Amino acid sequence: MDRFFLLPDQWDENPTLRGGEAHHCFKVMRKQVGDNIVIFDGNGKEANATIRAISKNEACLEIIDTRRFSALLPQLEVAVGIPKGKSFDLILQKAAEMGVNRIQPLVSDQGNVRFKTGEALAKREKWQRTLLEACKQCGQNHLPEVMVPALLDNYLENIEPGGTRIVGALTSETKTLKELLDRLEAPDRVVLMVGPEGDFSAGEYKRIFESSFAPVSLGELVLRTETAVIWMAAAVRFQFQS
Repeated sequence: MDRFFLLPDQWDENPTLRGGEAHHCFKVMRKQVGDNIVIFDGNGKEANATIRAISKNEACLEIIDTRRFSALLPQLEVAVGIPKGKSFDLILQKAAEMGVNRIQPLVSDQGNVRFKTGEALAKREKWQRTLLEACKQCGQNHLPEVMVPALLDNYLENIEPGGTRIVGALTSETKTLKELLDRLEAPDRVVLMVGPEGDFSAGEYKRIFESSFAPVSLGELVLRTETAVIWMAAAVRFQFQS
């Protein structure tokens, strides 16, 4: 059944799709009065609903039943050097599918992506829409948050305390990701970091290690940024699946 997003504060006696979601409902998906749809709030709540009225810019709904879904554990954060082109969209799509809670785009020394003044906020809004569309398609009821792109050093200075921190590293002082995960006992939060296409510089690796990120190898081959993110996130979810 087709899914649509309704903000948590709009689940009242007269729930109504507006704006882009209303347009998608009856202009793109061609829904009509009497059709059944699914709505979700991005915080784990989902409901079956019936369209009871359609106007120019709104679709008024009647909620039939409601259910709530718990977020996957551990909480999963991904900090990643921004790749060129549409590869970051792929990262966002797969992050939603694997229950990633937060994505932090990183600007680093050897990355090829830079932003002009004001461009970073516009990018963040576009990326958040990509996450929403991914959640609608895959059935994810917890909407991940993508942050405004940040310089690596600023991220390291302001990172939330605690959590198991892991960085995919092309350095000599690594163990395999499997070795590290096998030693963990169901952590509450895991932070994964992956460098840009040009990798982190030696100085950046030093600061990353000083911030308690454990370096791991992802195998003998050099993976693209998007592949490394998917590989690591999938490994964590597999390791701690209930």
